[in-house]
Amino acid sequence: MTSRDLSARGIGGADELAATEWGDEKGVRATLRAMRRSWQAYALLFPIFALLIVFVYYPPILGLVRAFYEWAPLRPARFVGFENFVNYFIYPESGREIANVLKLTYMGFVTGVIAPFVMAELIFSIRETVSKEIYRFAIVIPMLVPGVVYTLLWQHIFDPNLGPINSFLRGVGLNHFARNWLGDPATALYAIIAVGFPWVSGIGTLVFLGGLAQISESVFDACLIDGCTGLRRIWQVDIPLVLGQVRFLTILSVIGSLTTFERVMILTRGGPGYATSVPGLRMYERAFVTGEFGYASAIGLLLFAFALFLLFVINRLLRPHTEEISH
Repeated sequence: MTSRDLSARGIGGADELAATEWGDEKGVRATLRAMRRSWQAYALLFPIFALLIVFVYYPPILGLVRAFYEWAPLRPARFVGFENFVNYFIYPESGREIANVLKLTYMGFVTGVIAPFVMAELIFSIRETVSKEIYRFAIVIPMLVPGVVYTLLWQHIFDPNLGPINSFLRGVGLNHFARNWLGDPATALYAIIAVGFPWVSGIGTLVFLGGLAQISESVFDACLIDGCTGLRRIWQVDIPLVLGQVRFLTILSVIGSLTTFERVMILTRGGPGYATSVPGLRMYERAFVTGEFGYASAIGLLLFAFALFLLFVINRLLRPHTEEISH
């Protein structure tokens, strides 16, 4: 290659660089002009985002930072490093609490994903439109009941003296199976998991029904021609095509199982003993009963980190086929 060619290429490269910079400058100017034309929208959005920062983003960020402090109301915060985390892990019942939340997370996938998917498939298989709408409406009705009321109803169901479970067992001569379901350490956690049986939650079922409705009829026709029906069609066609919905509901169930503790607090308050205690309940008690906000923030940070890890794993394992192709 001659020096003339190199110089020509250098001039061309400089021209291309200048054209790129000019294009970027024009883009910035166009963006600024668009922002000036839409200043009313930005003015209206500013107070909303300001309130979000103050009341939604700032408190959890402050809590994550104060996890490394000895922090209590009306007292100055004192930096203690990882002392709060160490104190939680050497706490005698921390192992039991972690085991309980892992069980609840695993069963949360069953109750929040598998059971609604089965119900959605059953409703979707109904070809008569009116019947399908009736079942859909019946699934939505329980969503109108407040969660606390729903949990209190199940507390009555598990009542050892007046509850319908023990009454039924005694009525059919199975007295030896009747027990204090929420007061027995061997059954208390499983009784909490059983709340809501058969776990056909309205949101999950509706999400899966929406995903199944998006599958083209030609796909089902092709399955019928190829003899791919029943469970084989569900496994090979339906599940891959609603994998996005599976991932979405799995994420919701994992976050809910790790962070919520209201059901445990209402039904057992972590008892009997510590048989049903979970980190979320310990976090609540340390913050609002004993006033140890730094210790509670450390538990919250641990839950946040574990949830983030699980979400990364879920996103890797349950990636829809369309996303794999695009990557």
